[in-house]
Amino acid sequence: MKQSMLLEFESTAFKIEPGEDEQTNPGIFGKALAHWMAEQLRARGVGAGEVIPEDFGWCVRIESRPHSLYVVCASADTEINHWRVFGFAEGGLISRLLGQDTSAQSIAMLYKTLKDTLQDSPLIYNLREEAA
Repeated sequence: MKQSMLLEFESTAFKIEPGEDEQTNPGIFGKALAHWMAEQLRARGVGAGEVIPEDFGWCVRIESRPHSLYVVCASADTEINHWRVFGFAEGGLISRLLGQDTSAQSIAMLYKTLKDTLQDSPLIYNLREEAA
């Protein structure tokens, strides 16, 4: 798995649904953020698919080949209204073996789109980049 840098920020726009963390690890939220991010990405022409829960957060599937590409949305630590977003790629074993792995480029383009989306939104404040 390859992943982008983390984008951390604050926002009061993403409400936590009761029981939402039962589908992730306890205390991990971000379902509303993931749905919002999927809509924002679609508006920018990115093929954002369904939102799915994982242990570490809520993921948005991104149309991509030959590897699988995702955006992860999750609450950050124990701070309320603090959020974390990053992209990651998995798969593409054959292309890696043949020296044709393009996942780093896909992640870089996705990361730029995520950062631009967050920077452009009036719902987001105190945006910062963190090493993964």
